Amino acid sequence: MVLFKREKITPAVSRIRSTPDVCMYLVEGNERAALIDTGNGVGDLKGYVEELLMGKPYDVIVTHGHVDHASGADQFDRVYMSELDYELSLSHCTVEHRKSSFAHWREMFPGTMPEFEEEDFIPVRTRPYLPLSDGQEFDLGGITLRMIHTPGHTQGIMVVLDVEERIAFFGDACGVQVLMLAQETTTIEMYQKSLKRLRSFADQYDRVLRNHGTCESPCSVLDDNIEVCEKILTGTDDAVPASFEDVKCIRAMETDPKSRKRVDGKEGNILYLPERIR
Repeated sequence: MVLFKREKITPAVSRIRSTPDVCMYLVEGNERAALIDTGNGVGDLKGYVEELLMGKPYDVIVTHGHVDHASGADQFDRVYMSELDYELSLSHCTVEHRKSSFAHWREMFPGTMPEFEEEDFIPVRTRPYLPLSDGQEFDLGGITLRMIHTPGHTQGIMVVLDVEERIAFFGDACGVQVLMLAQETTTIEMYQKSLKRLRSFADQYDRVLRNHGTCESPCSVLDDNIEVCEKILTGTDDAVPASFEDVKCIRAMETDPKSRKRVDGKEGNILYLPERIR
């Protein structure tokens, strides 16, 4: 069973696709490397990464504490994550939560992912993480990764900026369907403030990478979502009733049922709870 597939993005950056519909990024400098996110915690991601790196030392950066980003963290020794998401990761990355998430995926997209044996699941990490904070940098040798705290999807979520290659790893912080559906999210009002701060870094990147779907968006996705926040705040969004993993919510902008793209041709969109706007 092949669980991981590598795609070269630049000479220094590889995308590692996994199942279901999630990816991680491996960034290699001259001296060190960094793995950004650890996926759903099934299979031997550590072994796969170390085979690619051939002995090069590396750190692991977890952008936030959700099941599809932090569940593989227990395999690794040096793992960084914002302390704001520590407690979230303990509840969100349990094997039981993963199994429930996979069941929803199989129901929505039959035949798109395998069944897993109990031994395929990495235990939830209960060991301490190393702290990750806004502005923190990782010098990989010719490549610098800088953290940008962008609370919204979770309280501690980070955007990772590859300074030299001018790439922003938006991950789940800003994209085509930002999930603002749980108590760990901020309000839409606070999220818009985060996105406006992220826009202050816009002159430092030319490319936006994400962790799901196409895994890449035009840089305009940021302004799209700032605009969507404004529409939600002023009650002028399309406010389409929707659901995600049994959570009833609102899709801010109308999408085509087949392509799931916005009917107006723009990229960014948000699923939100009406009680968490302000």
